[in-house]
Amino acid sequence: MMSRLRRTLENRHFWLICLVMVGVSLIYYMDEIPFIAMILEEMPFQLTRHAMQRTLFILSVAYATLAFGITGGLTTLSISLLIMMPRVLFISPYPLDAFTEVLAVGFVGAVMSWVIESLEKERRLRQKAISRLQATNAISEILNRSLELEEILDVALEKVLEVTALDAGLIFTLDVVKQELDLVAYRGISPQTAKGVDRLKVGEGLCGRVAQTGEPLVVDDTSRDERLTRMVIREEGLQAQLVVPLKSKGKVKGTMAVGRRGPREFVPEETALISTIGNQIGVAIENAQLYQNMRFYVRQITQVQEAERERIARELHDDTAQALLVLRRHLGALLGSPQQLPESTTQRLEQTRQLTDEILEGVRRFSQDLRPPTLDDLGLLPTLEGLVADLKAQEGIDVLLKVLGNQRRLSPEVELVLFRIVQEALNNVRRHARASKVVTTVEFGDERVRLTISDNGRGFELPGRMSDLAAAGKLGLMGMHERARLLGGVLTIQSEVEKGTTLIADLPV
Repeated sequence: MMSRLRRTLENRHFWLICLVMVGVSLIYYMDEIPFIAMILEEMPFQLTRHAMQRTLFILSVAYATLAFGITGGLTTLSISLLIMMPRVLFISPYPLDAFTEVLAVGFVGAVMSWVIESLEKERRLRQKAISRLQATNAISEILNRSLELEEILDVALEKVLEVTALDAGLIFTLDVVKQELDLVAYRGISPQTAKGVDRLKVGEGLCGRVAQTGEPLVVDDTSRDERLTRMVIREEGLQAQLVVPLKSKGKVKGTMAVGRRGPREFVPEETALISTIGNQIGVAIENAQLYQNMRFYVRQITQVQEAERERIARELHDDTAQALLVLRRHLGALLGSPQQLPESTTQRLEQTRQLTDEILEGVRRFSQDLRPPTLDDLGLLPTLEGLVADLKAQEGIDVLLKVLGNQRRLSPEVELVLFRIVQEALNNVRRHARASKVVTTVEFGDERVRLTISDNGRGFELPGRMSDLAAAGKLGLMGMHERARLLGGVLTIQSEVEKGTTLIADLPV
């Protein structure tokens, strides 16, 4: 009560309303003040019934209703009626008319307060609906921005707390196999509390119960709720809580708990809003999990593919290339035989040896493209030097390799991905770019490696989204993009028609 009174006294509208009331009261009683009465007597017109002055009190009533709602308006109206009554009872020469006018002012003021309050209530509801719609759209945009689960859930939870003006929130995902809730995002609580509520069993505590029932749960006072099993929540000081399921296609994918350190009433509309947001998050969780599963299978397929490439490259080197070398030696021996061969036979043997040399060179090049032995034996940089030298020798393109930072060997998987990206990029330069210069830069950082490939070729028009590369027929670029993402990296493509192309791959090491 005292805090409400203090807030009212600190509100500037309260004092403005008081000022208006004083001004209207002075106007209402000014003819009773001697020196003002003398001035009024000299005026050519007289306002003896004071109906207009009584009407002015409605201004303060309207102002009070706008500022403090219908309670403030009716309170101001009551005070206004009390101010008007002395003239009605003791001063007015027309007491019955004056009393009727006061009643009319009271009726009009009460109706006006009700109308203003109704319009304001409708405006607030409309504004609240718009805010909820905007919040839902904003969170939907956040959830559709990425398929990296922890990233989108952390940002979405921050937005939920911003919209609801709550203190803390937690998002759990459901491990169906273990029947446990894993904490993947939290805001407004300490890391110790977060650690203390991780790995909840389905049915355990408030979130576990919601995961089991699939229905929202409102808790007015967490400290007194017997269903709470992890005491760290009580130690954190959270009192009012709302826990909603995160659903997709009717199945629970996790739970979200939001709360406040103090009392808070969750109205049905607010519960419905947070439940709707929870369903959006549930769909995002399912999409992210499907994407992670797809990435896992793609990674497995890529590993099998690389292993098969390595096997074929080794067989080409050990078997096919060796057999061609033996054949070449036999042809050389025949050509160097002391027995005189017919000239036509000698020419055919020489042509066969040249063809064997060409086939052998093709097999070696093909084996090198499949899986260069230097990648495993010497590492990434010597292999890239070989790629650069081949392109320069075969196409006459000015190719430059730059190395920045602390040079070192990386994990075989990272080196293989970087090699494949450079290999595909240089192949694109050879086939499509019509470039005269290419610069490949490898920059080693403490925790990441950055690869940049720039050419001065004809470039191309970038699609709106990275996923549109496949539809545009740029499967090589799409493959580079997916290889980078498989290791948690990012591939950025910059290109303009007739202004060249730049590829930037940023990978964790």
